Amino acid sequence: MALSRLALVACFVALLVSFTPWRMAALGGLEFALYLALFAATKVASRHPDPVKASERLRWQSDLLMFLLVTNACWLAVQIRLYDDPIMRVEAALLAICVLLFAALRLHMSRFSYALGVAPPVGTLIWIAIDWSDPLAINHYALAMLLFVAAVLLVTSRQQATDRSLTQAMRDLTRQNAALALATEDARAASQAKTDLLAVASHEIRTPLNAVLGFAQALRSETLTPGQANLARGIVEGGQQLTRLLDGVLNLSHLEGRGDQLNLTAVDLRDVIGSAMRVWGPHARDLGLSFTFTDADPTLSFCVMADAARVEQALVALISNAMDATPSNGRVEVRLAGAAKGDTLSVLIEVADAGPRVPPEDRPRIFAAFDQTGRGRVRGTSGVGLAVCARNLALMAGEVGVADLGEGNDPVEGAVFWFAFDAAVAARTPVGPVGAPPLAEVIRILAAEDNPANRNVLAALLGSTRVSLVFAEDGAQALDAWRSQPFDLILMDVNMPVLGGREAVREIRRAEPEGVRIPIWMLTANAFDEDVANYLADGADGVLRKPIDLAELFDLLARTAGDLGQD
Repeated sequence: MALSRLALVACFVALLVSFTPWRMAALGGLEFALYLALFAATKVASRHPDPVKASERLRWQSDLLMFLLVTNACWLAVQIRLYDDPIMRVEAALLAICVLLFAALRLHMSRFSYALGVAPPVGTLIWIAIDWSDPLAINHYALAMLLFVAAVLLVTSRQQATDRSLTQAMRDLTRQNAALALATEDARAASQAKTDLLAVASHEIRTPLNAVLGFAQALRSETLTPGQANLARGIVEGGQQLTRLLDGVLNLSHLEGRGDQLNLTAVDLRDVIGSAMRVWGPHARDLGLSFTFTDADPTLSFCVMADAARVEQALVALISNAMDATPSNGRVEVRLAGAAKGDTLSVLIEVADAGPRVPPEDRPRIFAAFDQTGRGRVRGTSGVGLAVCARNLALMAGEVGVADLGEGNDPVEGAVFWFAFDAAVAARTPVGPVGAPPLAEVIRILAAEDNPANRNVLAALLGSTRVSLVFAEDGAQALDAWRSQPFDLILMDVNMPVLGGREAVREIRRAEPEGVRIPIWMLTANAFDEDVANYLADGADGVLRKPIDLAELFDLLARTAGDLGQD
């Protein structure tokens, strides 16, 4: 629209140049220059990074330019009217009318701007219409002009009121958008700070956890009494549950905005339930509760492909919910049932308690976080654990629900919380302590680890194997050790003083002779997909997560021994 108006003004100036004296043509040229300046000011304002400031500056610029535009055009109309010719009078009136419409129909004007723009053409039209030889005589031409001007002012003034309201709404919206953008940036920064805090906290927690799990796993490889073996097993299982909890928290933070994902692995559901029973058993005894497990299908294999952490999280949420609701001397029972359908197993896990019943009207809401039901108010809980359970089952395409404890139309006090899902059948998972692999020859290992407890863990875990273990306390010491003697395998921590693990790996790959490549595996708690991709890009061959999984460590030793045998 602005370009069309500019083109029309240019055509008007061309006509003036072609058919009028130079003074009037000069006024037309000035009109074009003023309109071009108004057009440029609008374009500059539209590209300004701060729309609020740009709008304020454009307002006074456009008012000034608009006043000069209409004044110049009206003066040009007056010059045309001074030619004592009826046709020239009509042409002067047409020019003034165009100026009036142009000024009155401009968008986003204030009342002052509107008055400033329409006053010159209104006065010019009235002056043109009056017969100055007899100003008081009845003049139908002047009356028609007055009616026309009144109609234009009436219509455009209402239009300008609407435009001003829209303009104010747009300004308010612009300010709100700017505030929203600032709030979004603050929220993004807070979210990143939270993620960084969780990552640091996880790393710091995993250091002592790695020691606890490592020493417990090493202890299980020793000759123990049945009681000692059971205690060591409880330590390992409790530590593994804590590790999965940490992984779940980090994954939730890491995947925010990208959606949750399942991590499917072969898992024995009986082992998952047994581990939870052993970990929660002491707490149940402290509460004075009977805590039992019923295997409804003891001949059925429950080894399936599932997300072990999410299944365990859902189970623990139901167990915790049941223990919170059950009074002392009550009973909490976990029940496992299933039905095979070819290569798929339909799984049902129930947790029955002796707490308050859940009325039918509360059941749709009990798995919603912070939605208090009658049972929730009695317990004083927020329902977050049950909401997490429901979210996990939804992700697994499963179901979750609650029923009365009892059958038929005569239910007793208590409730049965359950979840069900279908999963592909998997090969049986190994159980019991992991044995050290038989090694035909000694494997020379360089372990770069700055934490003394983690070095002791590695020494304890590898103490029963045929390895020669050399430690380095940072990346620089690791480089010196690598240059001074041959190794068959390097285990490299990532976060170390003096020189980090990634930098040390890059330096080893840069300096090692052509055709000779020593296996390097990173030891780290930071093992998201992008982290692993960065380690592999640096030259690492793989990643061992902390806390160290003994089976993965022994599998790495077996593969290293196999590669040495081939050489």
